[in-house]
Amino acid sequence: MNDIVVEFRLGRLVWTLLVTFYFLVFFWNFFLDAVPVHVVLPLLFAYALVLWLAVEYYLGAPFFQSGIVRCSSLWRGVFAFFVYPFLGYVAADFIWWHWTQIPVPIVITGILGMVLFGIGIYIRLETLFAFAKLAAGRGRKGSRRSLPERKFVSLRFQRISRHPRYFATFVQLVGAALVFRSWGGLALVFGIGLPLILLQVRYEDQELRHVLRSEYNRYANQVPSFLPKFR
Repeated sequence: MNDIVVEFRLGRLVWTLLVTFYFLVFFWNFFLDAVPVHVVLPLLFAYALVLWLAVEYYLGAPFFQSGIVRCSSLWRGVFAFFVYPFLGYVAADFIWWHWTQIPVPIVITGILGMVLFGIGIYIRLETLFAFAKLAAGRGRKGSRRSLPERKFVSLRFQRISRHPRYFATFVQLVGAALVFRSWGGLALVFGIGLPLILLQVRYEDQELRHVLRSEYNRYANQVPSFLPKFR
């Protein structure tokens, strides 16, 4: 597996807690000042985002990548250049610009967006914890672990999608656009975000072919690449 951290690391934990506390305070002050009337949903979103990223960071999951195989530095960088401006745009449009606001009450899009964002967090963390458990079970010292093929393909979400963590990222982006009531954000998600995610899926599919070896063809024939298939 790709550098998933399975041993306790005090220094990494302390740093994660400090950075997390800083961003929680930052978003508290920012949204209370910027949107005091509609502060609840944006603040809940920001806290969920920060806490989720803190867990992924501590466990060594690469930025919005799967953590299953060696990630592509190129696609990781390209996706980062999309995600940060995207989040900045939907927040700025909600607070100041109001260029592409969906003309419905914020409580409707906000609650729906938080539900979707929460589902995305759940899928990403559940799969990450499952990967970490597999990595710890290898019994070899160090954080770089090989992938136990048969156990991997039988994991809960791996049975319905070969790349559930990327599907979860897509759900999270849709949720973020809805939290900030931005149809412009939704257009960016489907027009740019989804193609970038599918490019990463295609890259990791090629990597999985080498990792899973004899298991891959059977696995690919039974489980779809991106959209979940419930059987």
